[in-house]
Amino acid sequence: MTLKDLKALYATKSAEMRSMHEGTNDDAWNSETRSKWEAMRTELAGIKEKIEREEELRDNDQAFVENRSRNSGVQTPVGDLTGPEAEQRSAFDAFLRNGTEGLTAEQRSAVFAMRAQGTNPNEAGGFTVPTTLQARVIEALSTYGGIAAVCQLLNTDNGAPIAWAVSNGGEEEGELIGENKQANEKDVEFGMGTLGSYTISSKIIRVSEQLLQDSGIDMEAFLAGRISKRCGRTRNRLIVQGTGAAETADAPAQPKGLEASVSVGSVTANATKFTWQEVNSLIHSVDPAYRAAPKFRLAFNDKTAQALEEMVDGNNRPLWLPGIDSDRPATILKQQYVIDQAIADIAAGKKFMFAGDFNELILRAVRSLTLKRLVERYAEYGQVGFLAFLRFGIVLQDTAAIKALAGKGAEVAA
Repeated sequence: MTLKDLKALYATKSAEMRSMHEGTNDDAWNSETRSKWEAMRTELAGIKEKIEREEELRDNDQAFVENRSRNSGVQTPVGDLTGPEAEQRSAFDAFLRNGTEGLTAEQRSAVFAMRAQGTNPNEAGGFTVPTTLQARVIEALSTYGGIAAVCQLLNTDNGAPIAWAVSNGGEEEGELIGENKQANEKDVEFGMGTLGSYTISSKIIRVSEQLLQDSGIDMEAFLAGRISKRCGRTRNRLIVQGTGAAETADAPAQPKGLEASVSVGSVTANATKFTWQEVNSLIHSVDPAYRAAPKFRLAFNDKTAQALEEMVDGNNRPLWLPGIDSDRPATILKQQYVIDQAIADIAAGKKFMFAGDFNELILRAVRSLTLKRLVERYAEYGQVGFLAFLRFGIVLQDTAAIKALAGKGAEVAA
C-alpha cells in the first residue's frame, strides 16, 4: 500500500469514528460499543505508525538519491539556487570541509562577507550561515515544540532587546454614555516586559576529518540535523519552563516561559490524576472572547494526551476525536490541541495543561544563525569541531489569554 493510500485509509477510518461518535446516542455507549470504538482506535494507531514509517523511508530514499547525484558530480539544487546565493552556499560548504586555508580567493571573499557581527562575546568570530542551512534548521526546529508551532512568530534581524507592553486584556471594558455626554478616561493598566534575545549553544559538534573529506556527504544537511536537535529541544524547554531569572555568576539569564507567565485557572482534586470535568473547568476559566480565537488550543505532553484519548464522559462517550485533514483536526472536548514534551506531568502544584489563545504568546526568532569552526582544539583526534549559536525570545503579551490546569496544592488566581 502506497503512502497516498495509507493517508486516504487513515482519513476514511477517522471519518468512520467521527460518524460513529456523532451518530450514537448517549444511552447507547455500552460495553459493546466501547469495544468497537477501541478496536477502531487501535487500528487507526496502526495505520498512523505505517504512515510515519513510509515517510521515514521516503526521506531516506531522497537522501540516497541526493548523495548519489553528488558522487556523480551532479549537485542537486536546493531551492533552485542561482547566482550569488548559490556561490555563497558553495563557498560555505568548502569552508566547512577545508577551513579558510582551503578556499580560493573568490570563496574566501564570499565566506568573510558572512562574518557575524555578534552582540555578545560568545558570537565574536563566527559566521552567519547561508539561508539554505538556516532554512533547514528553522524547518526542523518546528518539529520539537508543539507550542512553538502555534505562537505568534516575530522575526528580527538582530537580537537587541525590545520593550514589550504586557497587560490583562480580560479586565478592559468600555462604557455606555448618553447623548452629548463626556466620555470618561480609563488608563490601560499594563506592565513593561522585555522581549529579549537569549542565546542557545548547540554545544560542540565533533566531525571526523574523513567525513569532511567525503564529498558524498551533505555537510549542510548533517550539521542542520545536529544543530536543530540540540537547539530545538533547549528552545522548546525554555519556552515552557523558562523562569525569567536574571543572570548570575553561575547561570545565564532565562526567558520568562509559559509556566512562569500563566496563572492557574483550575486545580485538580487529586495530585496524581485528573478528570474531564477539570479539563472543562480549565477551558471555561478562559474568557469566551479568547476561546473563539483561531489559535485557541489545549496544550499538554504526550502522557497526558494518552490519558485524554482513553477518557470518557458520564455517558461513556469518548472525549477524543481523530483528525481527518487540516480542516478537521483531532479534538478533545471539541477543542484542538498541541502536544509539547516540555510540559510537566501531573503532580502536586504542577502546571501540566494549558488552554488559551496562543497568538498572544510572542516567539521571537533572530534570523542570524552563527557557526564557528574549531580546528586546533581536536586536531590530535583527527576531528574538527563546529559550534552554532541560535537566538530567540518569548513573552506573553496578554496574561488573561492563557490559563493553566495544575495539580492539587496550587492556588487558583483571583
